[in-house]
Amino acid sequence: MLNVYRWDHWPRFKNLMLVMFSAWLAFFFVTSTFMKPLNKVIVPLLKLPLGSYMPIQAAMIVFLVTLFWFARVTRPDRAS
Repeated sequence: MLNVYRWDHWPRFKNLMLVMFSAWLAFFFVTSTFMKPLNKVIVPLLKLPLGSYMPIQAAMIVFLVTLFWFARVTRPDRAS
């Protein structure tokens, strides 16, 4: 059975998780702060408030970037 803590990349992976968690917290804090002023603007094509539309789109983009970043960082070295 694989022991995660004996994994060679664990310190780098742990630091990456902490950085990404703090980035997610900052992202949601900023979007919730500006939610009321942005809700006054309506996206014409979708009839959604901008305060709802922007976080939805940004969350998808941040999730994809995070997914590829984790895949790149946790990939085992092929040279060894």
